[in-house]
Formats: sequence, C-alpha cells, structure tokens
Amino acid sequence: MKKKAMLAAIGFMLLSGAAQAVTPLAPHAHASAVTLLRLGTSGTAVTLLQTDLKKLGYFSATATGYYGTVTRDAVTRFQRDYGLAADGIAGPVTLEAVKHAILKQKLVADTSFYIGVPYLWGGSNPATGFDCSGFIYFMFTKFGVSQTRTTSANLFTQGFAVNKSMLRPGDLVFFRNPSTGAVDHAGFYTGGGSFVSALSSKGIYVQQLDNSYWGPRYAGARRVY
Repeated sequence: MKKKAMLAAIGFMLLSGAAQAVTPLAPHAHASAVTLLRLGTSGTAVTLLQTDLKKLGYFSATATGYYGTVTRDAVTRFQRDYGLAADGIAGPVTLEAVKHAILKQKLVADTSFYIGVPYLWGGSNPATGFDCSGFIYFMFTKFGVSQTRTTSANLFTQGFAVNKSMLRPGDLVFFRNPSTGAVDHAGFYTGGGSFVSALSSKGIYVQQLDNSYWGPRYAGARRVY
C-alpha cells in the first residue's frame, strides 16, 4: 500500500510540475455582469467582450465599452463561425462560446511547448510521453477543462459534430484505421488546415489535415468544449 501511495504522489508531482508553466486563466465576468449585450449597451462587460473578440480576430477597433454596429457585426461573424444564431446579440450562449474559444486559443498556443515529446502508448505525461488521447486529456486538464482519460473512439462520441468547413482552433479532429474503419487517432485542430497530435513516429507533431496520409483517413470533428 505504501508503495502504491508513493507512486501516486510521484505521478501527481510530475503532472503538477508540467502544468506550472502557464499562468492560471483569469475568470471572465461576461455572463454574470449583463444578461444580454446588444446595440446601445455600455460598460465593463462590453469592453471584455470587445477585447476577447479582438484576440479571436473578429474585432479590429479599439475596445471602447460601447456596443455599437462594429461590435454587433463582430459578434454576428463570431456566431456564424461557431454555428450559433447570428442575431448580433451577445447573450449567455454566445458569451460562453467566446469564453471557450479564448481558452482553446491559449490551449492550442501552449501545445507548441510539447512539440517533440516522445510517443508512449497509454502515456499522458510530458515527463514520459503521450499517446494521442493522452495528449488531449493532458492539455484539457491543464487548462481546467474536466475530462476523463479515455480513448480516441470514446472522444469521438463526446460534444457535437463540426463540419470541416466550420473547424475552429481547439476542436478535436479524428481519423480512422483504413483496414478496420475504427476511429483510432485524434488531435487538436490548430487552424490553417493543421492539427497537432501524438504520432508514434514523431511524438507531438503538427501536420496538415488534408495531406496524402491523413486526408483519406479523416473521420470528422467534434467540439467538446
């Protein structure tokens, strides 16, 4: 029993040490401050929304805290890209989607620190290595997204399906084994037609979604957060 407890403590210390490189995310005040943000609204919640939309590439003006037509149009574009009702009004659903998109933007950027970490079947720790689902589990857990350590096939049942044309950074992309047809690989979409995952030949690595190897194996995408 003492040996098991010691091993568990070491595993926890390794994971905690790997995660300390990223500053904890500051909480967003959007939904709690104002129920609906729309034309004519002003205040801190609008400033936060404008700032986040700017980080995501939808708002190019200065954040003024006033919800005018520029902000409405930015919200509408975001809603269309994320499959939401494109009414230009930032209600709880839209604000939550913006919050998730910001977190996943940071998560995707952070994957660059693990490029080259070796492949390890069943691995979910940078100290020893990752397999594809282990890397997804590690990154989501690191950024505070509740996730169970599972397989690529099981991840393919979570969240909701996303058309390839609607892919956004942080969405999960999946691939099938050409011999069995079973989903056996997954990674994070990083934007620009690329994804990052744990490959048995290269470890954590970025590749093109539609290259000659992965293109024919593509099974679909899911948005689980």
